Amino acid sequence: MENQNTIIEGRNVRVGDMLVNRLLPAEHLGNVGPFLLLDHSYPIGFKKGMPFSPHLNEHPHRGLVTFTYVIDGEVEHLDSLGNREIVAEGGAHWLSAGRGVIHGDRVSDRLVHSGGNLHAIQFWTNIPAGHKSDLPQYKALKAGSFPIASLPNHGGVIRILLGKCGSYESPVQSISGAFLYRVTLNAKSEFRISVSGGMKSAIFVPDDLVIVNGSLIGKSQLLILGNKCDEIVLRNPGISNADAYILGGPEPAERVIVQGPFAMNSHKEIADAYRDFFAGEYGTIPQTKKA
Repeated sequence: MENQNTIIEGRNVRVGDMLVNRLLPAEHLGNVGPFLLLDHSYPIGFKKGMPFSPHLNEHPHRGLVTFTYVIDGEVEHLDSLGNREIVAEGGAHWLSAGRGVIHGDRVSDRLVHSGGNLHAIQFWTNIPAGHKSDLPQYKALKAGSFPIASLPNHGGVIRILLGKCGSYESPVQSISGAFLYRVTLNAKSEFRISVSGGMKSAIFVPDDLVIVNGSLIGKSQLLILGNKCDEIVLRNPGISNADAYILGGPEPAERVIVQGPFAMNSHKEIADAYRDFFAGEYGTIPQTKKA
């Protein structure tokens, strides 16, 4: 896997009420640079008038950042910091868990009652050891919050979701060096981008097929690039737009242990994270308190 491209199909996992394709971690691959998890929530349709389920699937985090990107529909976020926000298509929920927080995401009641589709992706990235005790932070990001640039030769557009790309920079901090770009390719178009040395990279394609460095991927597949790759070439062979997500960054400088919803640097720190959670130190989500 080190020096050749590898396609990952993922596996079905149930997260709360949703069925997702978990592409990271995968067999024999725990991470791509600072990226520790990639869950693709399959597209699901809601008929108008369907009953709304308030189930939140609330859970804790420590030592990592969650980034939930909405491809279609609306996702509501609630957390123990008191935040309650809804973001729609092209927007995202960014939560840096730091020393500990509880959160939950769910489809919005408005989408369920009015009818529509939900399609989303969630990523986890590592927080470097020196910042794992920082205070938790949250931001709701609308589609217009992300910088967007046109590709050469009328090839489409690129959106900077995390990190930097040239002079463009995401509106949220990425202290791990993680980068995440959404590339929307026009029909029969091609886009080339250089890969920095020392960076691990991968490309995720949720829907329509895209040719990546000669490999055809799509329909919820992840292509891991080999270490010797210094350029990513994306080509859309179809007659409609196609999306590809480029993700990656440097390998963590320290040992990272992921267990359940926590990403720490030792088994003792994992045990401490669970202890503090059960002691109530992460707080509670106000909207889900029992009367």
